[in-house]
Amino acid sequence: MSEVSCFLFNQVNCLEDWASLDKDHSMSLLGAIEALKASTLRLPVVGGAIGDIQSLKDAVRSAVDVMQAMASSTCSTLSKVEEVNSLVTELAKVTTTEQTLLEQCKDFLSMLAAMQIKNCSLRTHILQNHRVNCLTTSV
Repeated sequence: MSEVSCFLFNQVNCLEDWASLDKDHSMSLLGAIEALKASTLRLPVVGGAIGDIQSLKDAVRSAVDVMQAMASSTCSTLSKVEEVNSLVTELAKVTTTEQTLLEQCKDFLSMLAAMQIKNCSLRTHILQNHRVNCLTTSV
């Protein structure tokens, strides 16, 4: 298996894992958003409302913890995406170089085929001349 094929095979596995991770991340994010909405909708916003300060602190602390976890996850994912982006850029360059080399090989093979035909033609011509010379000298 060539180096590029091996690399691509590994990347396909990563992309399949990525789809699962992306779905899990989206579901977690949606859950966090819903939880934050639910906790803020429970806060009274009319004049003279009273609330339990400790519960409010706990809700805000919980929201901050969730946001920090999401930020950490996003930063981790971002570094992986940047690494994959770098590898894909390198792969694109290698692919372009390979395409150029394949075109050169095709051109060389075409030239080689033409040279082989010319070689066979010249050999046949030499054999025919040799035969004619043999016939004229023996007569």
